[in-house]
Amino acid sequence: MTFLKLGFRSLFRQKRRTAITLLVITFGIGCLLLAEGHSLYINWGLRESTIHSETGHLQIFNQEYFENEEETFLQFGLDDYQKISQDLMQFEDVELVLARIDLMGLISNGDKSVACVGQGVEPEKEKQMRELFRMSSSIYDSLIANDGDVQIIALGNGLAKSLNAKPGDYLTLMATTTDGALNALDLKFVGTFSGFSPEYDERAIVVPLEAAQILLNTPKVKKLLVTLDQTEKTDSYYQKISNLAEEKGYPIAIKKWQEQAVYYKRVSGFYNQMIGFLTLVLFIIVFFSTANTIIMSIVERTTEIGTLLSMGTSKWQTLKMFFFEGLFIGVLGGIFAAIFALIVGSIINSFEILLPPAPGMTDGYPLSIRHDIEIFRRIFVATLVIATVSTIIPALRVTRMKIVDALGHI
Repeated sequence: MTFLKLGFRSLFRQKRRTAITLLVITFGIGCLLLAEGHSLYINWGLRESTIHSETGHLQIFNQEYFENEEETFLQFGLDDYQKISQDLMQFEDVELVLARIDLMGLISNGDKSVACVGQGVEPEKEKQMRELFRMSSSIYDSLIANDGDVQIIALGNGLAKSLNAKPGDYLTLMATTTDGALNALDLKFVGTFSGFSPEYDERAIVVPLEAAQILLNTPKVKKLLVTLDQTEKTDSYYQKISNLAEEKGYPIAIKKWQEQAVYYKRVSGFYNQMIGFLTLVLFIIVFFSTANTIIMSIVERTTEIGTLLSMGTSKWQTLKMFFFEGLFIGVLGGIFAAIFALIVGSIINSFEILLPPAPGMTDGYPLSIRHDIEIFRRIFVATLVIATVSTIIPALRVTRMKIVDALGHI
């Protein structure tokens, strides 16, 4: 207990030195917490936007879709998808169940034909799914406003520009039916949208599900998307839906959102590498800055250490005093850094700063910070380690000096 008190009191002997050390730790570790918080926000935001626009939390396919190669389009599509959808909606945590069909074909304005890819969707449900995460759904407003006529189409910005299409124009969409025949459908152009990349915008289309089924001459859909009230429930509902399928005899295969989110994995990996490198750099800077300050402190106190040793204080007791001093510096620095990160993070979030688009994206994203208690705990422990190691290593070196040399040190 005596050395604990001595370690604490030592903080106030050289207030300027202690203040500089705490300032270095607070700013360095605080910036590290902000970097980790931004990385956490990126992963969370990208995950939720992917789920609420592309994959849902779970996807339901015909079991044969993954077991056999399709010879014709939608050969292994879902037949009785309405009944499956009704059963899934009985679960209390299921927000939405959406049907989709993927499309490939040619779209023409009469003078020019362009290859296109896209989806047949249920506009009202697609709009609801995006609104669950407060995402833009304006294109579905256009589709819903014209839902009295299923013969409508929305185009990616790049594709609309390529075809010089204006709202109200009629375009011809051609595709191969499930029987292998060529079919065409005249569709009224009602609006544009932005996809996840400029390249996708130059080929993307969205049509109502009924129009896609008419074009492909099929009552089937490719898949059902299941959206839950919380992403954390994905695993439990995977098991619940599997049990339902076994009970009802539905020949379906279930995929979790992670298995279908290829784009998310790529972008998330890019940001994780970038933030990971930044975290490493900040840790190194904080360690050496703190170590330099502590080393100067220990050097200045070499005579004091010599005096303690000459009075019979053991090297272990001397080291214990410096250990507690470093520990207190780490505790205070970690607390100040957490407060710094919380305050600065709140200020950054309040400004709603928009960053440039990520690689392959068309829209920018907000500079926001998310705080997580586990990240704070982990970095707080790392701060204690940095502070104590930075103190003990130089103190250990000085205590190994001869007492006469330590007493005569200038």
